[in-house]
Amino acid sequence: MMRLFHCEFQGLAGFSELDLDNLKDLTIFVGPNGAGKSTILRVLRLAFEILNRKTLCDIPPSHRAWDRFEVATLRFRSGVISLPPKFAEYLGVSDEIVVDIVCNESQFIIQRICCGDNEMQFAQPQITKTKISEHIKGIENLEEQKIELAKRRHTQQAQQAPQTPQQIQQLNTQIAAAEENLRQQNAQLGVLRSVPVQLGSGETLILERDEVDSLLESLEFPQVQFVDTQLLHEEAIPKLITELLREKKGRKAQSQQFAETMNRLSHLLQSDVDVSEEEGHADMHINGVPYARASSGTQITLSFFGLTRLGEPGCIVLWDEPENGLHPTRRARLLNLMFADGRQFVLATHAAEFAPVFSENGKVFRCDARYDEQSTEVSLTVEHVADRRDAFLALEALGVHPARTLFTANVVIWVEGPTELLFYRHWLNPRMRAQGFIEGFHYTFMQYGGALISYLSIADDAQLESTFDLLSMCRHPVIIVDSDLKEDPNGRPPSDFLKKGAARLLSEVNKLNQERPGAAMFDWTEGREVENYLPESAIWHAISSLWKGYQDYSEKLQSVPLIIGQYESYEESLTKHFCDLHVTDASENNESDRRAKGRSIWGAGNKVEMMQKALTAPNLVEATLNWKCANRLAKMEAFISNVCAK
Repeated sequence: MMRLFHCEFQGLAGFSELDLDNLKDLTIFVGPNGAGKSTILRVLRLAFEILNRKTLCDIPPSHRAWDRFEVATLRFRSGVISLPPKFAEYLGVSDEIVVDIVCNESQFIIQRICCGDNEMQFAQPQITKTKISEHIKGIENLEEQKIELAKRRHTQQAQQAPQTPQQIQQLNTQIAAAEENLRQQNAQLGVLRSVPVQLGSGETLILERDEVDSLLESLEFPQVQFVDTQLLHEEAIPKLITELLREKKGRKAQSQQFAETMNRLSHLLQSDVDVSEEEGHADMHINGVPYARASSGTQITLSFFGLTRLGEPGCIVLWDEPENGLHPTRRARLLNLMFADGRQFVLATHAAEFAPVFSENGKVFRCDARYDEQSTEVSLTVEHVADRRDAFLALEALGVHPARTLFTANVVIWVEGPTELLFYRHWLNPRMRAQGFIEGFHYTFMQYGGALISYLSIADDAQLESTFDLLSMCRHPVIIVDSDLKEDPNGRPPSDFLKKGAARLLSEVNKLNQERPGAAMFDWTEGREVENYLPESAIWHAISSLWKGYQDYSEKLQSVPLIIGQYESYEESLTKHFCDLHVTDASENNESDRRAKGRSIWGAGNKVEMMQKALTAPNLVEATLNWKCANRLAKMEAFISNVCAK
């Protein structure tokens, strides 16, 4: 299995040079926004997609101009690299191989292959594989024309009409011209397929293009997997469930493997996990709840577990911001999964948990951007985090400052995940700014990650074992949860309808406020989830902004009001609305298997982007929010103002 240990890129926009040496199992890029972290991932993806074309020269894969390099040098290590006999004669045997790629907007060329001390350089320019294929297609068309002319000549000869000799003569002339054209085109094809090769010894070879492409095929470069979190939800979890059920039904060895996997998964999720199949429907339950109803952080964790367990072996996994939606404890456990996975991972992150600066199997690079006013250019740099000083600089690049990250802020507002963070920040910050209170100084936000609320505690006298004491970070926490109500509580106390972990925290807050009045605040949504606060207009604005196909169905979808009740699931209500109006992927003859169109865009796997777009809806003000949301915001504002004013 080949492993990338060094890569160097020249002619890359923003970088004077990009030289990444001694890469490990886990390579991490940290730094502020705009420092080039995501660009590096896309540059690596382009280089590997080129290698996996398995051809000497062709049109580049689709990419952004900013991500295109002029020359890339990639160095791999492996066991003994097996080459075709003809090339083993020239390149020898080694456990290292180097490949140079030259690229512009119209084509790429594999310029050099080096195996140990031996190398082969391929002359430029070369003809793309696409043009060779077009040339071959042209030859095939000429041959078909020649055959058609011969058929017509045969027909004319059979007719023996007075004009036949003249027609036959014309056809003979056309056939001769076609044969000459074919001869020329085949000769040109031979030239196109001819590849001059310069050996390290100085000797020059002439090889066939197919021979060179067969060499590239034999090298078995790693595939690249660029993680798309949205697709990961839809693909990885169902595949994982199918595989687990197969093991569960298997023989003793498979059953034992299943038990071990379930133990690892339960440890990772810090929850009870089970998989089952009833009437042909496979599902997974987290603490008795179907996984589809779990928090976004839980689904991301499940998706990644499926990726590490079922992904393509030997590939390089590129992942931009894997921390999104994950509680810090899960980030640490996912990091351990990556180290144990066996494949190489390259991450771009803002999370310190994904930056193990002193790990022997990991390597952290700090990215930075500098703006030159005179040249109006941005200069991007990448530096290895090699010692303690570098580690502190990397933490600063991640925004780790005592006044913010050690939470000397007066108030920490704990919300479930990124969707809630976007919502409450959008509405609270303007309220607080009007009073002179600034996020990050007077108050800040933190995500607790859904079900992981059960691992939080509020204990003024002592920190409970195996829990996370909120008061050790901030003396005045605000905890906001989704009520998850499915019906009107009809006066029932919150302890009856809140989830167990949330109800326990409410009890602890009440106890703390008896001892220290106004010390903490606990609140829950007036409806089922934070999305229930959004008016219909904001939801349609979000869908129309994200889903390209919306315009084709907008008139039908808005022909009747979209009704999302106070205690109804936002996603289920949308699904029902689409299905009731027959905006589905089902065929006319298969209505029993209807699935709403655009579900991957506006569904559970894309809640964060939906909220981002919904909050930009025209004319969206507090007064348009549902279920007395403004009253809830006023309560939070009053609490923060009271604490900060002390």
